Amino acid sequence: MAHIEARRMPLAQVMSPAHRRRRAQPARRTRGRHNTDRGSVVIEAVLVIPVIMLILLAVVQFALWAHAAQVAQLAASEGDRAARSSGGGAATGISRAQSVLQGAGSDLEKSSATAALLPGDQVRLTVVGRALSILPGLSLPVSATVIGPVQEFRTSG
Repeated sequence: MAHIEARRMPLAQVMSPAHRRRRAQPARRTRGRHNTDRGSVVIEAVLVIPVIMLILLAVVQFALWAHAAQVAQLAASEGDRAARSSGGGAATGISRAQSVLQGAGSDLEKSSATAALLPGDQVRLTVVGRALSILPGLSLPVSATVIGPVQEFRTSG
């Protein structure tokens, strides 16, 4: 086999004259043309960030409403338990429900409790109120009602 020797030629000899001219010219700047993508990130941020913030506020508002519903249910249950107990009554039930509603962490606005004696020795305690609102113009109502029998000691005979 014949041994082929590769010779290195200088780059100037390999390139054609037209190619050398093109390479020697500096890169052109496009002063007359406008880049259409320029500033698009800012526009996208201006449109997307408020939507994300609104979604975040809606999630927090839903959590506040769920918490207020739980507090209303707790107040109604506690008031009904106090009203049904032996020696209790409607006034005792309302007082206990109001103490829960005014306690720490209740987070209910304009809340009230009502109790009524129903036929068949039953007590109905209802708690109504509104959840705290972080979104302007939004006022979500919450309510809970518990019905149970009045407990009393009866002797046999």
